[in-house]
Amino acid sequence: MSRRVRTALLLMLLALPVAASTAQRQEALIYSRFEVDPGEWRYFEFPAKDPVARLEVRFEVESSRDAGTVRVRLLRDREFEHFRQHQSSESLGATNYRRRGRLTAKLEPGSYVVVVEGPPEGHRRAQVELDVKLLTGPDPETLPVAYASPRRRWVVVGVSLAAFALIVGWAGGALWRAAHSSHS
Repeated sequence: MSRRVRTALLLMLLALPVAASTAQRQEALIYSRFEVDPGEWRYFEFPAKDPVARLEVRFEVESSRDAGTVRVRLLRDREFEHFRQHQSSESLGATNYRRRGRLTAKLEPGSYVVVVEGPPEGHRRAQVELDVKLLTGPDPETLPVAYASPRRRWVVVGVSLAAFALIVGWAGGALWRAAHSSHS
């Protein structure tokens, strides 16, 4: 293998980790099914370490039609202590009481708590399915979209086809030489 080919392969291998580090990653923090009685609540603590993190919470009440609704709240851990002591607490995000819903939030590094509040008093117990994911890396919804001009597109297609033709020609020539040299 020539030195140029080895250098090109090495550069491509070195570029892979850089490309992978800029990709969005998804980590399942919580996937749980549980019951919440009226007036009660359940909580799940988790850390966020990445400076560019987004939280996605999905929930659904799986019980019968007459089952209660739930509310989901996202709190910093210090605000959760206020919540536990029935003091006023500031949520980073919250839903209304619903049978299903979604909550998203951008997070800074720190400790957080997702609280699932059961149905209001007078309703039936709710069986909840909760799915919490932490997304890190660039947010695809905020990345700028750019399109190549028609001329640039033709150049890219032309260069790609020429490179493909060169590779096919080189490989075909090597196969031809190998096939004819083995018959001698």
